[in-house]
Amino acid sequence: MITLVQFPSYFDIANPSPFCMKVEILLKMAGLDYAIEVQSDPSKGPKGKLPCIRDGATVIGDSALIQTYLESRYAVDFNAGLSAAERAISHAFMRMCEERLYWCMVYSRWIDDTNWPVLRQQFFGALPPIVRSIVPMIAQKQLRRNLQGQGLGRHSAPEIYAFGEADIDTLAVQLGAKPFMMGDAPTGLDSIAYPQLANLLLPQLPSPMTKAVHAQPTLLNYVERCAALWYGPA
Repeated sequence: MITLVQFPSYFDIANPSPFCMKVEILLKMAGLDYAIEVQSDPSKGPKGKLPCIRDGATVIGDSALIQTYLESRYAVDFNAGLSAAERAISHAFMRMCEERLYWCMVYSRWIDDTNWPVLRQQFFGALPPIVRSIVPMIAQKQLRRNLQGQGLGRHSAPEIYAFGEADIDTLAVQLGAKPFMMGDAPTGLDSIAYPQLANLLLPQLPSPMTKAVHAQPTLLNYVERCAALWYGPA
């Protein structure tokens, strides 16, 4: 059986990491049996981050590499039925979600003064007092460096949120009146688009991007549809 190693669940969502949700959804889409192992320390992952999977003696880190592994090892096609052009569109949208919209969310949680105290308490509040005063500062400093290196952290808050809102509006256009991002059936793109949108809707961590998702009824319906499909009724 495959073991999915992921972060603990917080805020009444399957996982606060869209990438952990992505891998679990891929496993569900593939119809593979799996067990979940909870790990709070990302450095325990093979690439110094989570999620990762263990499949026998094989350990794979990074959700994109996990997807490739599942496709090869278990002969799964997460984009079955899509043309070459549609697969290219799906690939581009996945990169948008993972390489920009995700980082906009990271900023809203770890840097924005509105949400950082909430996240800090939820993630680190149970630590011993001395550790609790040090570890969050180290983690936030690392995320700030990551954002700076990625490039998004060099912009102002209004600019960052405008980027995120544009990505959300683009997802709404791509979805249109379809049940899923690429058509009548879920594909690989839904494995990250849904987790990203669901995390942006968390009421505990609001941002201008939360309002942007709420402004798109089709996206709200899409989130509800995906949640019911992969995690059952609320």
